[in-house]
Amino acid sequence: MHTCKEAIELLAAYLDGELPPAQKQALEEHLGACAPCVDFVATYRQTPGLCKKALEAKMPKDLADSLSAFLRKHTAA
Repeated sequence: MHTCKEAIELLAAYLDGELPPAQKQALEEHLGACAPCVDFVATYRQTPGLCKKALEAKMPKDLADSLSAFLRKHTAA
């Protein structure tokens, strides 16, 4: 593993446990020496949870009504 770009390209497979042992070891060695990549991995791992929380949030009724009226008005065929 020579660059951060190479590390990031392998990240999804790494987190899914799908990397061959040699690539996994090389990535872990890179992560052991690269603070920016460690920060990126931490953020990458948090993203699904943050998205789930955002989707669970309730929109205030007056805003939902206003948005629905706007969409009906501007999307009517």
